[in-house]
Amino acid sequence: MINEVKDAIIQKCNYLTEAEVIQLQSAMAFSEKAHQGQTRATGEPYIIHPLEVCLMLSEYHADITSLISALLHDVVEDTHVSLNEIKEYYGSHVSFIVDGLTKFEKGSFENEEYKAINTEKLLSTALLDIRVAVIKLADRLHNMRTLAIKRIEKTIPYANETLLFFSPLAEKVGLYKLQEELEDLGFSYLNSHRYTQYKKIMEEYTLIFTDISHKITDDLQLKDLNNDIIHVEWRKTPLYKSYILLSEGQEFSDLFTIHITTKTTLKCYSVLGIIHSLFEHVPHKLIDHIAIEKHPFIKYLETKVRINQLNIRVVIHDEATSNFYKHGVFEYLDEIQIQYLSESLLSNSIHSIQSIAPNSVAFCDLISFELFQKEITVFTPNLDSITLPENSNIIDFAFAFNPSLANRMAFAKVNGEVTSLQTILQDMDIVEIHTNKQVMVTTKWLIGVKTSKAIKEIMQIIDANK
Repeated sequence: MINEVKDAIIQKCNYLTEAEVIQLQSAMAFSEKAHQGQTRATGEPYIIHPLEVCLMLSEYHADITSLISALLHDVVEDTHVSLNEIKEYYGSHVSFIVDGLTKFEKGSFENEEYKAINTEKLLSTALLDIRVAVIKLADRLHNMRTLAIKRIEKTIPYANETLLFFSPLAEKVGLYKLQEELEDLGFSYLNSHRYTQYKKIMEEYTLIFTDISHKITDDLQLKDLNNDIIHVEWRKTPLYKSYILLSEGQEFSDLFTIHITTKTTLKCYSVLGIIHSLFEHVPHKLIDHIAIEKHPFIKYLETKVRINQLNIRVVIHDEATSNFYKHGVFEYLDEIQIQYLSESLLSNSIHSIQSIAPNSVAFCDLISFELFQKEITVFTPNLDSITLPENSNIIDFAFAFNPSLANRMAFAKVNGEVTSLQTILQDMDIVEIHTNKQVMVTTKWLIGVKTSKAIKEIMQIIDANK
């Protein structure tokens, strides 16, 4: 079994250089020796776990640092090996990642606090090197695959945490296939009856959507005379997320998306024209996230067309975005720019929340809102776009856009209408800020504010004026 997984890793890692493969084999031997004699609750040798985590990451074409870190991610926590030894043999990047994945000693911490301080450590280090989060996600998935051996009082909370924290984190870093499996497994443990019932419904709807997908593909092939289209495929929303969306009133057709990959970004607009010439365009559903950026690595056009009495969501993007969907964060990984990459994906909310949260438990409550809440895009009159958590208000928007203007905000207009500063914003709103010469911030501004950046700025101003 061990040798089979090792062979599978080497086979999958055919994208590495010869020197990197030698490093990888060295790390396998190092990890196997460190975990010698240890077994998992399943009864198999412990080394199977880090090997499987490494194998998962190889499917995304993970870099050598990530693969080695995956193999060694438990050695400091569970064996005699020290961080200094890892740094000596495998360098500072690997030792930093392994440290970020190593839990604190339990000591006298209560369970909730212990889990919270480890989560804060994980995200704080992931903000500096996103590979910490990526390896933790693969670690969680392998643990979910073997969760059946645990007692039910442990499986339910573990599955719930997987769905509420780890699945959205996987989406953040672009590991969509991993996210899909996390949600499938998590939902099956959390509510097996609903899972079985809902999975069957989705499978039946998938047959309908497959026919629609074939129709779109065939029609596009006839119309795409310039061969602008490289690939057409369809994707569905992960199972638990789609279940939640349906319970919130979304249509089944919203859970399936046609993805069209074009040769260049410019060709996306040509293909949009072809789509609208072939199928009835649903009004007011065109979104341009090429001109107006919402995600640092995903640029696309989105439209809806009517086919077989259903409104079908179509996304058009270039090869670079398609590659991010396939390989996630690894598509853009550069160790020189790793911190910029990490901050781009996780945002700066982590630092803001740490400055206002009194403890790790409070930090986790706040971060789950800012990082994993649904997002909306709001615009200035000049069409500068600001991404905010859903249910943010005008004050949140103002501090996200420009704190010096926000401090002096007297009133604001939303879509041309003057409204209260506590007004909850909707996706695609246009907000116009009007200022005075003096600072306008009061303690009332804290009412209804959702984002840590706004809270931090407001509290600093109030404290300074005491």
